[in-house]
Amino acid sequence: MKKAINFSIIVCLASWIFAAFMWFGMGGYSLLCASIYMFFPLICAIVIQIINKEKLGSTGLLKFKIKGSWFVAWLLPVVIVAVTIIINSLFDGCTLGFHMPAIPGFENLSPEDQAKIMAMQNPKVMIITTLVSGLFAGITINAIAAFGEEYGWRNYLVNALKGKNFWVACLFIGVVWGFWHFPIILMGHNYFVHRTAGVFMMVLMCLVMTPIELYLVMKAKSVYPAAIFHGTINALAGATMLFISGGSDLINGVAGLAGIITMAVVTLILFVYDQFISEDKIMSGRLGDNV
Repeated sequence: MKKAINFSIIVCLASWIFAAFMWFGMGGYSLLCASIYMFFPLICAIVIQIINKEKLGSTGLLKFKIKGSWFVAWLLPVVIVAVTIIINSLFDGCTLGFHMPAIPGFENLSPEDQAKIMAMQNPKVMIITTLVSGLFAGITINAIAAFGEEYGWRNYLVNALKGKNFWVACLFIGVVWGFWHFPIILMGHNYFVHRTAGVFMMVLMCLVMTPIELYLVMKAKSVYPAAIFHGTINALAGATMLFISGGSDLINGVAGLAGIITMAVVTLILFVYDQFISEDKIMSGRLGDNV
């Protein structure tokens, strides 16, 4: 546990210092800075491993052997986003229906260009385009960015917590992962309106998302499914804005209450599968039992 605590302190301090530099020295939040922020868990983990003279593959979770769980990690976010949209529509003040996204400067375009854009914004075209592009990004550029986090949370930290109960590890990783986000949440990431409350919503989201990712990692004995799942969720999360109007940033989407409820349900389904169908019994075991 000491190893896990030390890593958590180091990665949070290093990331928060960068966030302060981002805010005061670089003019505030930007997508580029947020992307760089995602690589701090990887950077800190590698630096610690080098200092301690540990082999980078010593965790046993960097095996690149594609299994069925990789495809589950890739496609499960589609189900989560779809269910999130349905649950989101049940909240008071939220309306379900396809909504064309606003295009800055649309009124200044020529009639021909406006017509082309409107043709591309056909609901079926938009849905298919969003789904295909999200799935592609989820296993490419988004997965690479997500790997920056997952190398720390679901590789190094999982190894540091080896021997701990699955749920104890989920609680530790979820809380650290959630609070690690707090500077960029205060800058408006995910919760642009309710920033302070958003810090605690992010912790809650990370807590319900961690069992899903950790289960995928333990099932595949590899960290890559977590990166794929994380990357695909990030890529598809914006799709909720196409179908939900009303509500607030604390309710809407994957990072809102609708998404948190959805992932809690998915975790429950995984638990039932793990306990009564699967032979692995990952969720009732300890980390490292099957690695």
